[in-house]
Amino acid sequence: MATEPGFSPKDGFWRTFTRTHWGRKPTVIRAPFSQPIVTPAEVFRGVVATRKRLRELTDSVDLRIDGTRVVLELERWLPRAGDKSLEGYQARLKRAGTGGQLALLVNDFQEELGCAFYDRVRQFLRGLYELTGVPPRAEVDLFLGNYQRTPLGVHRDEAEVFCFVVEGKKRFRLWPREALRSSSARYGPGPYDRQLKHSFCLEGGPGDILFWPTSYWHVAESDGGLTSTLTLALYHGYSMFGALLTNISQWNREIGGDERDPIGSLPFTNPMVKGELAAMARRAEGQPGDLTTRLMRTWMERITRYGFDRIPRARAGAVRLQGRVRNSQTSPILRWRMNGRLVISANGRSMTVAADPRIERLLARVSRGTVCEVADLLEGTGRKSPRFPATELRRTLKFLLEEKALEAV
Repeated sequence: MATEPGFSPKDGFWRTFTRTHWGRKPTVIRAPFSQPIVTPAEVFRGVVATRKRLRELTDSVDLRIDGTRVVLELERWLPRAGDKSLEGYQARLKRAGTGGQLALLVNDFQEELGCAFYDRVRQFLRGLYELTGVPPRAEVDLFLGNYQRTPLGVHRDEAEVFCFVVEGKKRFRLWPREALRSSSARYGPGPYDRQLKHSFCLEGGPGDILFWPTSYWHVAESDGGLTSTLTLALYHGYSMFGALLTNISQWNREIGGDERDPIGSLPFTNPMVKGELAAMARRAEGQPGDLTTRLMRTWMERITRYGFDRIPRARAGAVRLQGRVRNSQTSPILRWRMNGRLVISANGRSMTVAADPRIERLLARVSRGTVCEVADLLEGTGRKSPRFPATELRRTLKFLLEEKALEAV
């Protein structure tokens, strides 16, 4: 049985919020939920899981101890399961003689926090996205430590930011865009004592949510106590092309033909340059409409994963095509038709099937939110087509259930 959302703000909240604060001014949302959106224990388990990233080169984990960034032996100094908790981790550092300031930043932390947190944050965002749309990019970053000021110093993000306080007291000093003068679009002055009179502070404790729009400079300040926060950054001004760039780079070999650059490897006077360019264009486009379909499919996948680059995946269990189902409130189903094919996307993945009316009727039925018998959905309606086997209906339903876009009732 699907549970009712517990992390959706009350009715009317987002409409009022977007009129008064979104893109305008900071605020503190005092403990809007009956339980925290994430617990210190969940954060600790997520940080331990972050160690898996070190198997490859990464800049997504930044650890600083006593003001020095740890580059060598990073795995040794990150939290481990044996520490049991963040306090236990801090105690181990003290035993090792590094009991000073600690600052840990993990980008795209939503993946390590797992499916339960991902579902909660989708509940939180659903109503906002209905008003603002899905941003080209979204991410959840972890900030953990007892540092007195953000290691980055005063800075601005090109994002609207919600900061969830998990542990300890958190305070941010903020300035409107026009209050600080800087030659950098992102970084403000180092020492900012002279600018204090133009600033104000936001403070919150566990369960509170601090918000500031992209136009505000900010820096975190602390009295030295251990704190952990999650910042949910929504990049509505981010380039759509930039959001798709990762996927486009993955097509490089397919378009280029091999690992070598086919243009750079040619002699300077080779007359075949135009021919090579034409060949690359043909490979990029493929059959008429292939490139359009590929881009649209990639964009649909990004929308259905709420703008995130990385999302957690539950272990796939056996899907049973029986009983009753209804659509998930937090996992939208998108569809798009072109050249006789139907692209269906849910939870950041997609599939293609023949654009048969029975599939479209199935999607229309489940999207209305009504409870449906799986047997009725598999039965379909209308005259059966020998070119469209019933296995396509089964494959579509299986995909939607695997991606949790449909829930058993």
